[in-house]
Amino acid sequence: MPWSDDELAAVMRAADPAVTSRDAAPSPVDQARLQRIMSAPAAAQKRSWWRPADRATRSGRLAMRFAWAAPVGAAAVAVGLLVAPIVTTPAYAITPPALVAEPVAESTDQVLSASISRLRDAPDRAAARDAKVVRWALRDSRPDDPVITPEWQQWVWNDDGTGRLEATAGAPYSVTADGQIVAPAGDAPDEGSAVESREPYRYGHFPDSPSADAAALRRYLQEATGLTPDADALAVWGSISALRDEWTLSPAQQASALELLRDAGGATVLGSVTDRFGRAGIALSITSRDRPSFGATLVLDATSREIIAADTIYLGGSDRLDLPAGSVIEYSAWLTR
Repeated sequence: MPWSDDELAAVMRAADPAVTSRDAAPSPVDQARLQRIMSAPAAAQKRSWWRPADRATRSGRLAMRFAWAAPVGAAAVAVGLLVAPIVTTPAYAITPPALVAEPVAESTDQVLSASISRLRDAPDRAAARDAKVVRWALRDSRPDDPVITPEWQQWVWNDDGTGRLEATAGAPYSVTADGQIVAPAGDAPDEGSAVESREPYRYGHFPDSPSADAAALRRYLQEATGLTPDADALAVWGSISALRDEWTLSPAQQASALELLRDAGGATVLGSVTDRFGRAGIALSITSRDRPSFGATLVLDATSREIIAADTIYLGGSDRLDLPAGSVIEYSAWLTR
């Protein structure tokens, strides 16, 4: 049965983990994220990533950014997934395997305190608006597609402050029902091929370098993303991850980001992990009091404690997603300079 405008709007608001106000105007980052769904940005560099053994170079297609990570206007991005339940295929999973964490002796407070201290004590390094991210996200256009294709994404800035999000397809793969990574089980464009955009030019969302002071960083995120004063940890992480997509943050800035997460509550240490680039890390689970069906796994570099990767996790309880609880519905890996 078709939904009325009011019913659709209610679902969209309910899907927004950042608790976007009803009268919030779309921001530049909202438009950029929506563009990722509707089209694909122009080509950049060719990369190989998480290549299954015994397969030749292949490629992929654009993946949408799931709504929780967009601090403003996220519901509009998620509505496609909400309207049509996802159907899995019998032979292959449609989501990648979750990261496997090994327990550590340290408590959550100890891990966060040590990480913040280590970042504060690290040699100074200027922040730069040059972040590179490799990302995959569950799509609604072909919800039963067993081919998983990460994208290499980077904003490229012009002298006047405008920019474009460039992306190329990474190495695609499929996942068997028992969690094994294999060659793509379906059509996939060439690895390194351009992910093209209809309107590639955008202003971005964070033109000014963020503060390394936690209180000032929170004000910065409130102004830039609409983060509310009572935002829970998942909403705070959504704002931080959007910032991380544009900026390679200094250690001190990342320390402040972790302070905001710590103060929001909802962060729990999972243990040591290896991320999808083979980097050793410490994983934190980020949960939400307002959106209990979704969470995030945040990965800090095991040595530097900088933010290097994150997964979005479906925790179950939604009648709109036909996925097992614990499914990864998005992942991001940020690359260092």
